Parts: sequence; C-alpha cells; structure tokens
Amino acid sequence: MTSRFAMVVAAGALLGAAVTTAKAADLGGGCCADLEERVAELEATTARKGNRVVSLQVYGQVNKARLFFDDGVDSDAFVVDNDYSGSRIGFTGSASLKPGWKAGFLVELDIQDAASDKVDNGNIAFVEGTPVDSGVHDDPADEIVIRYSNVYLESEKFGRITLGQGSTAADGANEVVLGNSLRNSDIQMGNSFVLRDHSADTFSAVKLSGVASNFDAGRDDLIRYDSPSIYGFILSASWGDNDYADIALRFKKEWNSVRVAAAIAYQWDDSKDGQNNATPNSPVPLVANNAANQEFETLSGSISVMHIPTGIYGAFAAGTKELSSQFAGFDGESASFWYAQLGIEKKFLPYGSTTLYGEYASYDDVLTITNINGTSSKAERWGLGAVQKFDSAALEIYAQATFWSFEASISGVDQNLEDFSTVLIGSRIKF
Repeated sequence: MTSRFAMVVAAGALLGAAVTTAKAADLGGGCCADLEERVAELEATTARKGNRVVSLQVYGQVNKARLFFDDGVDSDAFVVDNDYSGSRIGFTGSASLKPGWKAGFLVELDIQDAASDKVDNGNIAFVEGTPVDSGVHDDPADEIVIRYSNVYLESEKFGRITLGQGSTAADGANEVVLGNSLRNSDIQMGNSFVLRDHSADTFSAVKLSGVASNFDAGRDDLIRYDSPSIYGFILSASWGDNDYADIALRFKKEWNSVRVAAAIAYQWDDSKDGQNNATPNSPVPLVANNAANQEFETLSGSISVMHIPTGIYGAFAAGTKELSSQFAGFDGESASFWYAQLGIEKKFLPYGSTTLYGEYASYDDVLTITNINGTSSKAERWGLGAVQKFDSAALEIYAQATFWSFEASISGVDQNLEDFSTVLIGSRIKF
C-alpha cells in the first residue's frame, strides 16, 4: 500500500514539472513581449529617481490648526497652517565623491493655504492714515513658497559649503528649545492682526508684528559654510547677494544626565530689500532692511538645558537690533527682547511623550525700529501649552494659549492699546 502511494506521488511530481516546463516555454515564446510592454507602462507612471548614483528621499508634513482670537473688541476663529512649522514637502539626496567627501541637494516647498502669521482681524484699508474696517475678516491667499533650493559639497574633515536658497547662518540661533513644545521666541501667529484702540473702540495704527519681534534671520540666496563638529561646537557663516552677512556659533552636548544646546549669532544687513512703508500710521511695519532704514546689526542667541531622567527643561533667548539711517535723528535707534520657557517632556502615556510648558517674553521698543517717527513700545507675552506625541503615527496634537499686553507711543502720543489673546488647537503629522 505504501509502495503504491509513493508511486502515485512521484508520478504527480513528474506531471507537475512537465506542466511547469511547458508554461515556461510558452512564456518564452509569445507572452514576454506583452509583459515587457506592461512593465514599461508601469515605469512611465511611477515616480522614481532619475539615476542610480544620487540617493533620493521624499519627506514632509501637514500642520493644521484652529486659531481662536480675541482683540478686545471682536473674537472669531480661522483654520490655519501653524507657521511655527507649516505644511511642506521636501526632496533631498546625496552621492559619494570619494571616501570622506559627498555632494548633495535639498529642495523644500512651503505649502500653506492660510498661514497663522498672515490671517488678520479685518479687511482693513487706510484712508489718510485712518484705519477703516470693512467688517470682513481676511483669509490670505494660498501660497507655495520655496524654502530651500540648494546644492552642497561636504567633507568629513573640512565641513560643508552650500550654494543656493537656504537658511542664513543666524537663522534659528535665537530659537533653541530642547523640549517639544512647538514654541519659541518668535511670534508665529497673529502677526498680521491690527491692535485695537481701547479709548476709541476702533483699530489703532499698529500691528502685532510692529511691536514684537525676535529679530530672527531668515532664508535667502546665499553661500554658506558650516564647520565640522568640534567638541560639540559648529561654526557657520553666510553671505547673501546684495550686502547681507552673518556668523553663528552653535553648541550641543550631553553630560551624564544633562543635555545642553545653545547658539549665538551676529547679522549685518545693508540689502535694502524690504517694504518701504514710511507712512507713520501704516499698520504694516517699516522693516529694518529697506531703503528708508539703510542698515542694521543684530546680536542674538539662546540656550536650553534639559535634565534627561525627569524631562524638565528650560530655555532662554535674548537679542538686540540696532539701525542706522539716512534720516536725521534715526541713527543708532535700537530694540531688544528676551524670552524664557520652562517645561517638562516625559512619557506619561504609552502613545508617546507629553510636553507641558509655560512661557514669558518681553519685547522693548520694536516699534522704534519699525516707524521712522519718534516712537517707543513695550509688548509682554505669556502663554502655556501642551503637546502629545503618538509615535506609531508620527503625529502630534497640541493646544497653545498666548496672552499679550502693550504700551506704545507714536510721535509723543500714547496709544491706548487693547490686550490681545489667541488659542491654537491643532495637529502635525510627518511623512
């Protein structure tokens, strides 16, 4: 019986092999052409690298939130892109030239349909310096902005040289925060809101961005050098077209249970490439790097320390900005700010770390360098917030509340400005 069963199995195996061989022969005859044509069609409709030499990584994020505001007279809400870290998509890659040397590229686009720093509290026109509100809240146009478009050459021994659109050396030097609070010394939301005049119950002549700024550098067409890390220190310098230059020193290190990160930067700008809003009562602030304000220098920095076992961290930032101008009496005007944040980042829940924080900032005489007439100002900001990570989905959910109070004088006339507050609730998912 066993012998007969073995013979049947053997016969079945032989038959299967014969059928398989016949099918293979058939494919070799008439089907391969159709198969190759189908593969070619699939390749033509599939995103892929242009060559096998340079690597390619696609990454990005979507960051959407609900922004509630109260300007002392009106309150409402927008759906926004959180400008702290807006929705974006990027492409990066590199190739090895020889051991210790590589070349690479970075292209990144900001894709925002209502940025939190551009929505405002009214469609406001100015008639002879007087604000007139249409009563319709303004939702800014969709925008696609080039954040980065550059190439670089990097040596493990000598550092990296970058050419193209990218961050200046000073960009972010005054925004170092080790905790995942999604907040720093920058304003990030409500910048375009016009402050209310408490005494007249109308709009004032001042925007939030006109009385508060951390003087951060930005992105530009430039050439930049970054040194290798030496004992935790990295030295950077950049030069942009049309007279911009800066230098920065960054540091990051861990000692036993303590993590420290810090940065300090100096900027010099004579580019005159800003808006020329010389009207004293314009709500759009006169930025420093324009034809009216000929030149400015900025010194700023930040430091953050975290106790790793407990997750308790602190951050501090400060800076000063000084202008020189062709206008008499304006040379040497300056403004300053300082910012502090205290928080904790710890895995209280199994999904991922939770960050809880409180913050305070003071911005002094920013209006002095955004208006050519005799002005002074002080803005105070305090806030609190929470961020919850979900590691399995690369997702963060956050809630932030910010409260502002102001003092200002334009041409010797005190401005009776209403307090201003915002609440931001949103999420960021990365891919």
